[in-house]
Amino acid sequence: MLPSRSTGTLGKIKFIIQQPFALLRAASRTLLSESSINPDGCLQSLISHTVGLDYLPVELLYHIQLLALSEHLPLTSRHLKNVFDSSPNSFRAQYITQRIIPHSIDWPPNLYSKVLRYRLCTPPVLDIICTRCASATNQDLYLMTELPKHLFRRLGTRKRPRSDADEPLPFLRLIDANPAIPPLNVNAHSGFALTMAVHASFVPLIHYLLEMGANPAAKDAIAIIVAIRKKDLDLVRMLVEPQQHKSCPKRWRIPDRMRCSEFPELLKVAIKVDARDIVDYLREKGCVPDLGMIKSLSS
Repeated sequence: MLPSRSTGTLGKIKFIIQQPFALLRAASRTLLSESSINPDGCLQSLISHTVGLDYLPVELLYHIQLLALSEHLPLTSRHLKNVFDSSPNSFRAQYITQRIIPHSIDWPPNLYSKVLRYRLCTPPVLDIICTRCASATNQDLYLMTELPKHLFRRLGTRKRPRSDADEPLPFLRLIDANPAIPPLNVNAHSGFALTMAVHASFVPLIHYLLEMGANPAAKDAIAIIVAIRKKDLDLVRMLVEPQQHKSCPKRWRIPDRMRCSEFPELLKVAIKVDARDIVDYLREKGCVPDLGMIKSLSS
């Protein structure tokens, strides 16, 4: 009988490795029957050396990881890291789904929010998971899909302009186009995605997030504050004013995405970084300077 899921990772691994020779022979024959590896030769190698994970065949290591479901196992040695770095997409999809749904047969309502948190979840892996979870309905998955932070942490800054082909924009569009995945919540984590896109001056990504409903006023308008600190009036205007659709008459006035007058901190930051053009723009939008701001402007 296999150990229960509550058993620690180390205990599960020891359980598999320390079994009698007959059990290890049977497991190796099953796993290696269709491969070019000789099970008897592999077992003799295990006996002649100190038995450890580095001496086990790749197929058995995958089997151990699917039992252990440990995020630390691939980090225990360079060999194991190389093994799991080159693992197939089918194994990665199975590992993710088993970590998310270890016991229950019920679908968690935030299934794909949890799936996307794994860096292993590339587009091919996501396609396999969507196929395996095809029986999940909208009634099961009733929560919006949160954008994970790791997609935006490494945007950084580049000298060359960003394009629609730069990640994570293609991946986001792939997720949004998949009918099996609930709608994206682009305001997850207090608007982290939009803030990082503004920090990286990733204009196509900013346009996409705003079209998907990103709120520039989230977390005390932190995205606009970042744009102000960059002294980029175009970015500030892009966040505040929605683009007018070509079909709309020019005389129609589209309301701003937010009222700048409700965020006096914006004007303070603009004065502090000496962005005079942004100061004038914010005053046009209804931001009223206090006495301290007036003194700073006059100095």
